[in-house]
Amino acid sequence: MQRILAFLLDSVLIGVIGLPFMLLAPFVGDLAALLLLSVYIVLGLVYALLLEGLLGYTPGKYLFGLVVVKSDGSRCTIPASVLRNLAWIVDVLPTLNLVAMISIYLTDENQRVGDLVANTVVAKQQ
Repeated sequence: MQRILAFLLDSVLIGVIGLPFMLLAPFVGDLAALLLLSVYIVLGLVYALLLEGLLGYTPGKYLFGLVVVKSDGSRCTIPASVLRNLAWIVDVLPTLNLVAMISIYLTDENQRVGDLVANTVVAKQQ
């Protein structure tokens, strides 16, 4: 349950980060709107990929006492974070996270497809 709440909180935070970009886009030219969208995408990537890769958690995971680590207990790396987050596409499409939920339920370490691909687990912070 904490993992779902962390995901929801992170989704809200990413939405809040993107709100100024979405509000400004209709009032600027096409090139400026594309630039705003590009900046928002980069911020979203930094949020998910770098925070998990460097710190092991996003703000949502941190607030709910969760951390992403390698299956052997070592720190998550940027390449592992990139893999687990790219594989999220498999988890979410076209089943709206049903694949992720089934995978988390069926694996001993509660791993979604992205975790299995990247050899990571989401664990309680020590």
